[in-house]
Amino acid sequence: MNNAPPVILDAGHPCSPLAIPATKTALLLLDFHKFIVASQPGQGKEVVVSATSTREWARKHEIKVVHCLIDLKASTVATRKMASRANQIRDKMSLEPPEHIGEVEELAASADEYVFWRPPSHVSAMGSYGLSTFLEEHQIQSLILAGFSTSGCVINTAKGAADSGFVVTVLEDACGDKMPDAQEVIMKKLLVGQCHVVEHKKIVEAWDQRDDGNLLTQTAELSISAGNNI
Repeated sequence: MNNAPPVILDAGHPCSPLAIPATKTALLLLDFHKFIVASQPGQGKEVVVSATSTREWARKHEIKVVHCLIDLKASTVATRKMASRANQIRDKMSLEPPEHIGEVEELAASADEYVFWRPPSHVSAMGSYGLSTFLEEHQIQSLILAGFSTSGCVINTAKGAADSGFVVTVLEDACGDKMPDAQEVIMKKLLVGQCHVVEHKKIVEAWDQRDDGNLLTQTAELSISAGNNI
């Protein structure tokens, strides 16, 4: 799609992530398993830094942080074309400590972070056990995505979520892939038709500017109201 619209960071546009309040927004951190991160170029360090920064920002704004991970106890049935590879990867990952982004292991006990698991056969995180119900119960309308791999979980999650009606934002510098060419094509060509593809700092800045603008408007309205009551 050569004429795909650019990222829309305008709170006045209904399809923009800035049009959706924080209470109806979730940050999905995809497959930040130690095994997967270590297999990325530069061991995924730059991606992890960007994702961690976004995670901290999301927590401050009371945006729900959702960790989507692979269930290493599940097996992929033989009728799935990817069964052999999926089970081999699962076995290799099972040998690694269950560390995730920021090496946080007590996520399930956190009041503002959530963990959802999915079988290896589900490439999209939207197939995680209970995730759809969680998003519906919390009236989530907008998803911000970061994680691995761009050519696997990221693109499948993004497109599946967009098809389901979510406003989807993909943080290009907080996502990674072992194939740089795939990363470039997916971010520049394949996702822009349905998703907002943007660097994490840009959406943080746009979000904060929106909040500052709303605060100024509210302050002005309160001043006017107070003046009218004098």
